[in-house]
Amino acid sequence: MPLHLNEFQQPQLTGYVQNVPPAREYLLASFMPEEPVYDINFAYNVINGKYAPAASITGWNASAPLRDTAEQERAFGQVAKVQHGFRLDETQLLQYNRPRAEQEANAVIEGIYTSTDELSQGVDDIKEYLRAQVIYNGRLVYNDDENDIHLDIDFGMPAENKLTATTSWGDVGATPLSDIQVAVEQFKKMNQRQKPVVMHITSATEALLLNNEQIRTQIYGKDNGQRLLTKTDVQNAFNALGLPPYQINDDVIVVGDEEVQLLDDNKIVLLGADLGKTMIGPTVENNYAPGKFAKPSIKNDPPEQSVIVGETAFPALKRKKAIVTMSV
Repeated sequence: MPLHLNEFQQPQLTGYVQNVPPAREYLLASFMPEEPVYDINFAYNVINGKYAPAASITGWNASAPLRDTAEQERAFGQVAKVQHGFRLDETQLLQYNRPRAEQEANAVIEGIYTSTDELSQGVDDIKEYLRAQVIYNGRLVYNDDENDIHLDIDFGMPAENKLTATTSWGDVGATPLSDIQVAVEQFKKMNQRQKPVVMHITSATEALLLNNEQIRTQIYGKDNGQRLLTKTDVQNAFNALGLPPYQINDDVIVVGDEEVQLLDDNKIVLLGADLGKTMIGPTVENNYAPGKFAKPSIKNDPPEQSVIVGETAFPALKRKKAIVTMSV
């Protein structure tokens, strides 16, 4: 049986998933880096002078909808357990134990490692999904009808930080540079004159900038002959006006069976640094310590072997004022 091998015992397999490098770059991880906590419940101070709503997540054994409640001095949360797994069915067990060639048994072993890598990536993906919900939307909404887990947590982003462009950027006469200047001023107003470090947009939003007359005039003057703009042109225009550089986030995460775009098209998000932490909590499977775990399981009736990979994580937003969004 493949999961009887020493390399697939829980300590070895857990050590393996904890050292699997990320399959891709997660743009929001630097804004909310991971921080270990040694209790399921944690408390974090809100550093901008006002206190965020409490986020109470009980995705262990509870089945009630989860709502936020006010708290006077601190924002409290509970890390959510995220996990999934795969199973080896009877056919794969037969291929390993009664192989027609040595390569067939080796293929099952390689398949276990490949599937474990995919599970580990899935855990990383859901952490980025949680961060995106909080940073881009100011609200964490998650519904899992199968497991009866329902989250609806408002992190209290200031209403004045949610702006709308004067004219839709897809329309003639749109002024995105002026709109972004307004958004930057709002950010500075809420953050002691500090500027945002970056602006996140999607490729669809970038396409509107690349076809905008205000930016073309800024670069080439009024008699520009409708010259084509490049990405470098747009970044240079931003730099000349003292606007933050922009970064494209087209990432899509599969949640359940549905692909979810992390950042909506026609939306810009101005970000400050050090927005908060991604709290990583302990699990029984990881010997009561924070971090990923991998748990092999062997059953006999019917014959089945499986691997579960998981972690506990919660996006703790501290600097809610350091995020300004604009619908464009």
